[in-house]
Amino acid sequence: MKTENATVEKQLGVTKKVITSIMNRAVHIDQACKAHCRDFRIMVSAAHPNTLILRWTTIDISDIDRPEQCYRYECFEMDGTPQHCSIHYSDQEEANAFFNGLKTLYLQECAMDHKLRTHV
Repeated sequence: MKTENATVEKQLGVTKKVITSIMNRAVHIDQACKAHCRDFRIMVSAAHPNTLILRWTTIDISDIDRPEQCYRYECFEMDGTPQHCSIHYSDQEEANAFFNGLKTLYLQECAMDHKLRTHV
């Protein structure tokens, strides 16, 4: 993972400080999440230049016969500052283009993991 983070820093200027800042937001999201929140990713998209995207999965199991899984998004400036917005699509074609164009820069399964790793 150290090599991957170094590559991310070199290619996009995303520093450990930025990753930590965004993942600190993930901790707050996880703590406030009524569903189960997992698979936190910092991503980029050509559809949203100069924007870092935090994506996570919510899994609502309140109806055990029909669990619901959704992707959620929050946007950040390249320095890790929140933009206080999310991602919305006008139609399914736009949604598919956005989804297929996402590139993961950083991944962790649980929000707290970045506090436990020494390389972040």
